[in-house]
Amino acid sequence: MRLLAQHSPGFDPSRPWLDKVVEVKSETRLFQHILVQRSSPHTDREHGFTRLLCPDWVNVVAFTREGELLLVEQFRHGIGASTLEVVGGVCDPGEDPGTSGRRELLEETGHAPDRWISLGSCLPNPAIQDNRCHFFLALGCRQEAALDLDPSEELRVWAVPWVEAEAMLRDGRIEHALVQVALLRMFLWEGWEDLKRDLNRHGDATLEDHGGVDGQ
Repeated sequence: MRLLAQHSPGFDPSRPWLDKVVEVKSETRLFQHILVQRSSPHTDREHGFTRLLCPDWVNVVAFTREGELLLVEQFRHGIGASTLEVVGGVCDPGEDPGTSGRRELLEETGHAPDRWISLGSCLPNPAIQDNRCHFFLALGCRQEAALDLDPSEELRVWAVPWVEAEAMLRDGRIEHALVQVALLRMFLWEGWEDLKRDLNRHGDATLEDHGGVDGQ
């Protein structure tokens, strides 16, 4: 990397700002909304910031034994419309992200995988949130149970051939940002080219083993 400019001489963005006043505005199952006054370690000036303390999230890119991508379609209240998404949800307190992902996959689709691969994680919005979103690839998924949804969850499950799913990503029908990141993480996975060849060549590929590093 090549530094082009910075705030001031001696500026170090890794130096933490100091809390002066912290006020909890509201608290729900999904987040704690905090207003905080912090002082800059470089200027000593105080500024107000909004923070959302959130549990970690998980997204699972899941393919059936027939080589189809599992997508869920549900109404999203933030935008007042439905979206197409990979399986996703919130990690329960003390729950390992891999365990959360397997649980969400079974609850939302009734499927369990033959192969489970970690795709890493990201910071969804570090400007205001403190959580991570963890990504997993589930291969060889098979139907094992009926849907087991939360009282407020209403969704339908689609099995989509990869060529169609890729078109949905390109033309914007898949527009959830974290779903796009989950698919990007899959594209960066070292086994993706082999998997893609199988998905494009054999819709009925068993997807038993494409290398990579197993997740938790």
